[in-house]
Amino acid sequence: MKFTVSEKYKNQGRRKTIYAAILVVALIAGFIFMFVNSSDLSKKVIAAIGIFLLAKYLPHAYRSIKNHDTSYPEVEILEPQEKIDISHKGAVVSMPLSDIESLRIQSIKGNVKSLLLTTKSFRNLRFEGYENLAEMAELLKKYTPAGKTKNAAWFHR
Repeated sequence: MKFTVSEKYKNQGRRKTIYAAILVVALIAGFIFMFVNSSDLSKKVIAAIGIFLLAKYLPHAYRSIKNHDTSYPEVEILEPQEKIDISHKGAVVSMPLSDIESLRIQSIKGNVKSLLLTTKSFRNLRFEGYENLAEMAELLKKYTPAGKTKNAAWFHR
């Protein structure tokens, strides 16, 4: 069964990135204003350092906004072959379902919000924002060792 990230989740992430970029630009504008209008050398140095430290995040924010839709992998659980395929930008990584050590399911108000899968191969895999996340949890429960499935009361980031 294939699982993809929902458009709603992608839009929320893009929106958060845009808001953060706007905040950084506003802070840089404030530092530029401080640099231009202050006569005190210490304030000019603080403003220049602030501009320098914040400006290095702008290219990263631009790339993040531009490539946001392609930054989420597609997950496919193949029960007959007993493996998980995670594909991202043409590359596919496979992992046997027998490598699952534990599964944490984080639910809010009865809806599954995220899964944290601990494996022998990759250590921790977190799935958040995928469509049909409850179905993914049920499929993964089948292959999780007995007593190693936990419903998390706190968010497990």
